[in-house]
Amino acid sequence: MTSKPLDAALADAEDAFQRTPENPESGLEHITDPAVLQLRKACRLLDAARFLLDRNGHFTVVIETSFVAIERSIQFYVEEKGHDVAGQRHTEVYELGVRTGLFSEEIADRLETLWTENRSESYYRTGIAGEYRATTMYDVAEAVHDEVVALTRTRDCLCEGTL
Repeated sequence: MTSKPLDAALADAEDAFQRTPENPESGLEHITDPAVLQLRKACRLLDAARFLLDRNGHFTVVIETSFVAIERSIQFYVEEKGHDVAGQRHTEVYELGVRTGLFSEEIADRLETLWTENRSESYYRTGIAGEYRATTMYDVAEAVHDEVVALTRTRDCLCEGTL
């Protein structure tokens, strides 16, 4: 891969990440609290997943986005409780959820099994993502997020109807 268009596009992207964003994403700008940033990333991921579900497609992206929204929501809860979550593997966040009392070991095991057995399959296309799978994963992500928001009583959630 040595084409001039690739070289130019890569240089532009490298430059873009060296600059201060000219049009930052609303709701994520000026956030200095790392826990709130994770919560709001989860809000945006859920919004994007809902947008794609409403258009009847992109089920692989909805499933992937839902798993990441779950992780970001749990990460917010754990960080709000004063624990560090930096550098963890994807599935370690579920154990952190147990340690902080967010959910039981059984729920953590079920979430981890869901991730281990299905996330990679959908993402890498060894399995076929479908509407029902995408919808149910979105529902799990939304339920985890809503419960985290309710338990923490945060006012930092960007999801529709919470501001």
